[in-house]
Amino acid sequence: MKLQHNVWFTTAALTAATFVCSPNQATAAHNAAVDPTGTWKVTMFDPQTKRQIGWEETLKITQEGGGLTGTITHRSSVNGKERVHESVIKKVKIQGNQVSFTFSHPPHVGKGPDITSNYEGTIIGDSIKGKLDQEWDGHTSKRAFEAKRGSG
Repeated sequence: MKLQHNVWFTTAALTAATFVCSPNQATAAHNAAVDPTGTWKVTMFDPQTKRQIGWEETLKITQEGGGLTGTITHRSSVNGKERVHESVIKKVKIQGNQVSFTFSHPPHVGKGPDITSNYEGTIIGDSIKGKLDQEWDGHTSKRAFEAKRGSG
C-alpha cells in the first residue's frame, strides 16, 4: 500500500511539474524563435486583387545597442530610368511575433512632402505577412506584403 501511494504521489508530482514548467518553456522557446534580424525580400500585393505590385524590396533588420534598426532598399522607374533608393527604417518594434516599423522618403516624381510608409506584420519562421499603409500629402494607400528571409 505504501509503495502504491509513493508511485501515485511521484506520478502526480511529475505531472504537476510538467504543467507548471511546460508553458514557461514553450513561451521561452517561442520568444527565442521570433527573431526579426536578417535580410528579407519583400513583395507587395494589392489587397483586393492579390496581384503583385511593383518590384521586390530588400529589408535589412539588425540588432544594435539593445534595439532594432535597419534599412529598406526600393526601386522606382521614372521616364524609363530606374533608380534605387535606400531608406533607414525607424520605430522598429517587436512584440511577441508582431513586428512594425516605418520609414519616409521624398516622392520619386516631382516635389512635395515625404512619403511615409508604416509596416505591420506577423513573423512565422522565415516569413512575415502583413499590411503596409503609405501616406503622402494627405492621401493614404493600403497594400499587403509578404517577406521571406534569406541570405544577402
